[in-house]
Amino acid sequence: MVRLLMALLVAAGAASAQPRAPDTDYPNRPVRVVVALAPGGNADINARIVSAALSERLGQQFLVENRPSGGGTVAFETVAAQPPDGYTLLVGALGSHTLNVGLYGDRLRVHPLTGVAHITISSHSAIAVAVHPSLGVHTLAEFAALLRANPGKYDYGSSGNGTTGHIAGAMLVQLLGVQAQHVPYRGSAAAFTDLAAGRIAFQADTISFIAPHINRGTVTGLVIATPERSPLAPQVPTSAEAGLPAYQATTWTPWSATLGTPEPVLEFLSAQIQDILKQPAVRERIIGLGNTIPEGMTPQRTHDFIAAEIEKWTPIVRATGARVD
Repeated sequence: MVRLLMALLVAAGAASAQPRAPDTDYPNRPVRVVVALAPGGNADINARIVSAALSERLGQQFLVENRPSGGGTVAFETVAAQPPDGYTLLVGALGSHTLNVGLYGDRLRVHPLTGVAHITISSHSAIAVAVHPSLGVHTLAEFAALLRANPGKYDYGSSGNGTTGHIAGAMLVQLLGVQAQHVPYRGSAAAFTDLAAGRIAFQADTISFIAPHINRGTVTGLVIATPERSPLAPQVPTSAEAGLPAYQATTWTPWSATLGTPEPVLEFLSAQIQDILKQPAVRERIIGLGNTIPEGMTPQRTHDFIAAEIEKWTPIVRATGARVD
């Protein structure tokens, strides 16, 4: 009996030592983490790394669920319909939280700024472009010349309509002044399957996703849309080095919650995720995927950052002529 009592006291002490949101017992049950993209991409991997660490730290399961349909609109609508208690979270990307504003306009049922509450951002990741080796091109200039000589002949794939890869591909086509058809897939991996088989000509995606395939020689890396090269694929030139300095595209991994979630819960989650991102094991895994980790992304700073990104990207989206059906 004494041993049982001691075990119960130890368990109670361990439970009480786990962090909780101020003036609440949050979280006291499992938390649903809805990812607006398909499994296997950068946002999904980020969500799983951080959710596993949150589960261990807070003593409740953070359960990842992928809802990639509609370029993230389905995930937004799913989270927006839940009680505002912090037990349903949303993880997205540039596409779901920014590009959809330019793509859908008034048809967007849940606006990224006014339809959800924001928590933090766990990573930034550069976009790179790769082509199938059968095209016989090794530079962006050669690629542009090939497309100009064959207007409308070549297709590019992405993880879906309205996703970062879709707009990054459309932006490249528009800046080069060429023609190419967009083919949407259900996730980056599905698009890459057709790229590797030569059924599509090129794909724009996160460097974390595309670099291993470039390094194996499955595809040819043409450009990374940032001012610096990536250590994951250092042979891929920057947009400036490739002769197209205006081609700049970086996605990021925002965490949001149902609108109306109490501020103490939002602040608590933000602080917990930021602390987790400082843990060497977590930091090493996320940076190892080709990401950078932003500092000090409080709920307010996250909201302001997303607002600035919407203002930046909406005219770009419209200039590309990209559409969703």
